Amino acid sequence: MKRRPVPGSPFNKPPAPPEQVEEFAAQRRVQGRPISQFGAIQAMLADSLTELFAARSLTYETARAIDAGADVKVQHAQCSMAKLYASEMAGRVADRAVQVFGGRGYMRENVAERFFRELRVERIWEGTSEVQRAIIADQMIKRGPRALA
Repeated sequence: MKRRPVPGSPFNKPPAPPEQVEEFAAQRRVQGRPISQFGAIQAMLADSLTELFAARSLTYETARAIDAGADVKVQHAQCSMAKLYASEMAGRVADRAVQVFGGRGYMRENVAERFFRELRVERIWEGTSEVQRAIIADQMIKRGPRALA
């Protein structure tokens, strides 16, 4: 049996804590208004929070299926789905955080820059995103989409 990937690892260091990004957006003013009032910033904040929630939910559902004794190969594919989604999501959320912080988000001392840089490895360790996709596709072909979803 192959080892199961670690889908929850991106949550050990969330991509620039949402509270810090939201706090900055509420304090940073452009044209006399907090940038958190601009639709584009609101969309980035909402998308990031939604993706964090979805990744956690997927990870918890995968853990629930394992606890319930799901087939080991199905467990493995579902762990790959959770790891793939969580690690790819972390990169998108970190990218949005850098965008919200603007030029400051690219500076080494900024939390967003650090997370952006550190989270890149999540798509590599414990199996690259491409390996996760191969595992998922292999089990989908063998068992059908319904068995995995």
